[in-house]
Amino acid sequence: MDQIERIRKRQLQFALGVGVPYFAFVIGIFLLVYLAGAWAAGVSILGFPLHYWLVAIAIYPITWGLFIWYVGKANRIEDEIAETVEGE
Repeated sequence: MDQIERIRKRQLQFALGVGVPYFAFVIGIFLLVYLAGAWAAGVSILGFPLHYWLVAIAIYPITWGLFIWYVGKANRIEDEIAETVEGE
């Protein structure tokens, strides 16, 4: 059981290690757009203002990439748990 508890703590550390910086990044983007709104609206990329790119376009590929990586890593940790339980 001690091994399982160590793996669970590892899962929690992993989840917090990914989740907290991600949410800080998302909140940071919204704060940037809010605090520097005039500047972000003035910068144009392919005809779209920068704040559109940051809030509506760029965040989705970043989220999906992080999600795919996180799920793969979490599944490997769960496989470790299953191997540990079967070994006991």
